Amino acid sequence: PDSVYNSVLSVKKDLDEFNRELNGDPLIAKYEGGSPTSVKERVDLITSALWTTTAAPTTTFIKSYDVAANEFSKLLNELKSIDNKVKIVETTLEKYGAPYTPGRFPGWKEKNN
Repeated sequence: PDSVYNSVLSVKKDLDEFNRELNGDPLIAKYEGGSPTSVKERVDLITSALWTTTAAPTTTFIKSYDVAANEFSKLLNELKSIDNKVKIVETTLEKYGAPYTPGRFPGWKEKNN
């Protein structure tokens, strides 16, 4: 049904937005130059700078970590919500006997003789 298709499109839209929030928006960076620092970029900066040193993290790194941790908490809640939507779509697909899709376990009904 169209409602299932629209649900799939809605989940895809949510996942695309989640990806932009986690990894940043490459189009803004490409066409406008500067873009807001993403969670991944913050973590990458901290880990790459501190990977080969025994020095304590700088105040800037600590503040950047705090921002990334706060943003990640929000993103984790979004991801849980998206996961619930995916489960609903998978249940609906199973109900209608849709063919196998990656990550979805098919139901098994044994024939009774």
